[in-house]
Amino acid sequence: MNDPHASLSRRRLLQASLALPALSTGLALAQTGAAPRGVIKLGQTMPYSGPASALSAIGKVQTRYFKMVNEAGGINGRSVELISLDDGYNPAKAMEQTRSLVEREGVVAMFASMGTAQNAAVQRYLNTRKVPQLFVYAGSDRFADPKYYPWTLPGLPTFSTEAAAYADHVHRAKPGAKVAVLYQNDDFGKEYLNAFRERLKEIGSQAEVVAAAGYEVTAPTIDSQIITLAGTNADVFLNITTPKFTIQAIRKVSDLPWKPMHIIPITSNFVATVLRVAGLDKSTGLISSTPSKSAGDPEWAKDDGYLGWVSFMKKHYPEGDLTEQLNLVGYSMGHLMTEVLKRCGDEITPQRILKEATTIKGLALPALIPGITVNTSPDDYRVVRQFRLQRFDGTRWVPLA
Repeated sequence: MNDPHASLSRRRLLQASLALPALSTGLALAQTGAAPRGVIKLGQTMPYSGPASALSAIGKVQTRYFKMVNEAGGINGRSVELISLDDGYNPAKAMEQTRSLVEREGVVAMFASMGTAQNAAVQRYLNTRKVPQLFVYAGSDRFADPKYYPWTLPGLPTFSTEAAAYADHVHRAKPGAKVAVLYQNDDFGKEYLNAFRERLKEIGSQAEVVAAAGYEVTAPTIDSQIITLAGTNADVFLNITTPKFTIQAIRKVSDLPWKPMHIIPITSNFVATVLRVAGLDKSTGLISSTPSKSAGDPEWAKDDGYLGWVSFMKKHYPEGDLTEQLNLVGYSMGHLMTEVLKRCGDEITPQRILKEATTIKGLALPALIPGITVNTSPDDYRVVRQFRLQRFDGTRWVPLA
């Protein structure tokens, strides 16, 4: 069961299925803190299986992104090998795979691993070993905490920033509203809910959370929680869920006479894999936010950064969905990692990578809405601090006035 040779074989099969370059099996180079000339090894864990497998689109597009980079000559003359492993959206498995990437494969940094609980599970380990944990696909404030976790940076707006924006919107649009909340019973859901409540209190809003129901990520359904929340007849439904449960919630709310303002988070506002699956008609009227352009949206049909992504998809990922938001965001995050590595020059060490990642000023990325840029400093690790609120009109996300 725990045979390392069997485990290694499974990893090789997964990587081959993602069209990754062949792996070398040398010494654990992260122990020395330097990458060999000719290759930069990055590690990543993704839920290729399990309840959040839809989110693995990030890993799939990023393996193809770095294949494109290598075909174009690499970064400063070095090829990049992104080793993307399945963690099944399980924190214990994420820990196991991360240890293997650091100690067996010798990655110089972890990049864009998925999930709050998964990244939290490996955060102390990576910080103790001084391995950069960069641009994690999670928004917990713990990933933007240079005092306690100096080797970790978020890749998404923090939960507190996003939750505060929704609290502000509820306060403006529905003063005195009753709010019902469905939340994932882990760090993601609890932190988000607490931040929403704190912001309402901070601005002196008369809106209040009148009911909150949690669910486990292993649960088959959240129908009973939705029925209970609907019984409050709340004016606002804050739906803090991951895609599988967002889809279920959208469908269930649509089937009920309850018609609240329905808010979903950035992590679940994907048209292709969430709203289309739930039903575009059932999704009409949803509120969310984004710092990013929307995949498949004609608003960006003449935007250079967006067109660059379309060109990449057609050439390097032709089977990929051009309406899948994760494909656009994953590609853009690849640009961010590439920029950091370029700035390192020949000094591909964990220390130099961290320095460059934490001193970014005004960097535009292909997926970011014009005017929103990446800014980091040694005292503020938040990568993206701005976004716009939007409403789904049945076809596309439309900016709120």
